[in-house]
Amino acid sequence: MYQILKKSPHPALKQFVKEYWYLYTSRGNPNQLSNTPTPEEAIYFYPKNKPAIFLDGKFIETPDTVIIRQQTKRIDMLVPNDYLMFKIIFKTGGFHRLFGIPLSLFSNGHIDTICVLGNPIKELNEQILNSTNFEDMVLYAEKYLMNKASNFKIKQLPIDFVINQAQLYKHSLGKLASDACLSNRQFERNFIDRTGVTPKIYQRILKFNQAMKFKKDEPNQTWTSITHSVGYFDQMHLLRDFKQFTDTIPTIFDFDNAIIY
Repeated sequence: MYQILKKSPHPALKQFVKEYWYLYTSRGNPNQLSNTPTPEEAIYFYPKNKPAIFLDGKFIETPDTVIIRQQTKRIDMLVPNDYLMFKIIFKTGGFHRLFGIPLSLFSNGHIDTICVLGNPIKELNEQILNSTNFEDMVLYAEKYLMNKASNFKIKQLPIDFVINQAQLYKHSLGKLASDACLSNRQFERNFIDRTGVTPKIYQRILKFNQAMKFKKDEPNQTWTSITHSVGYFDQMHLLRDFKQFTDTIPTIFDFDNAIIY
C-alpha cells in the first residue's frame, strides 16, 4: 500500500510555507532508498515507525521529528514497514524568516526539531502522533504556524521574492543580487542564512534536480538529451554534479530505489 497526499497552506502562511505532505507506505520488509539533494527545507514528523539514516558506517534511527535544511549530499535511508511521514515544506528562506534561525547553523543532516524549537513543537509532535488523518495533522500544524506567524522574526525583503522565483539557476549571481537590491556579498550572506548553502551550490542543486527528474520520469532519455534540456554546458558539468551530489556515477546509480521529486 502506498498513499501520498498534499495540501497548500492557509493564505496567511503562504509567505512562509510551500506545502504539506503526507506519505504512508506498507511494503513488508524495510526498504533501503537513496535520497538525492532536492531544493527543499522542511520539518518532518514520523508518527509511526521511524526511518534510519546511514551515518558513520551504520544506520541510525531518526528522532520523532527533524529539521532538514538544504541537503548537498545523497542520504541513504532505511524505510521501515508501516511508515508514515508528515512534513511541512517551507518556501526558500521561510524557516529562517519564521523562526529567526539561520539554516547555516545546521549540519547537512537530520536535526532534532524539539532540541531546536522547544516545548511548543514537542506539543505539536504529540498532536500529530495522535492524529488519525492528514486533515487533522494540517489543522494542528497550521495552528502552531499561525501562532509563530503572528510574531515572525524577519520581515519579507526583496531577496525573499528573488530566491523563490522559477528557474533561479538560469540567472547570474550579479543579476539576482541586483534584483534583491543587495551587493553580491550581502546577497550571498543573506542567502546562506536562509538556505544553509551558497547561491552557486543552490543553483547547481536546482539544475541537477531537474536532470534527475527527467531521468526518473523518462528512463530511456539519454544523458546527452537531458544535458541540453536542463541547460548544462556539456555532459562533463552534469557528471561533475552527479558525482558531487550522489557520490557515484550515472551508470551504477539505482534510480529504482531513489527518492527524486
